[in-house]
Amino acid sequence: MAELTNIHFEIIDRNRHRRHEQMKKQDKERFEKLKQIGCIACSKNGLFSEPIIHHIRKHTGLGLRPPHDQTIPLCPQHHNMGNESVHLNKKKFEELFGSELQLLDEANEKIKQLEKDYIFYDKGNE
Repeated sequence: MAELTNIHFEIIDRNRHRRHEQMKKQDKERFEKLKQIGCIACSKNGLFSEPIIHHIRKHTGLGLRPPHDQTIPLCPQHHNMGNESVHLNKKKFEELFGSELQLLDEANEKIKQLEKDYIFYDKGNE
């Protein structure tokens, strides 16, 4: 068995910067609100589907995740499972539902409406 030297430990230390960062409270709150909204693509057809969170990759390199505020809710079918999904057929997805940035704007508006409803109807204190 080869003996570990200082060079081996230097390589390990160089890779430590890739630790997963802790999600901030505001990011967790955003994700919860996106889950309440449901799939943004399905909602265009008047349906509610349980979403997963899709990070919009615009001008990010491989292995770099965009910030959590650049996220939209998509069901698995519209995320990466269906023929009209954003990962498998982006062109068709955008024809049907709009660009990811347009959907981000829509999702942000729906979040604002959710927050207003909580304040107006005092749902936040239940």
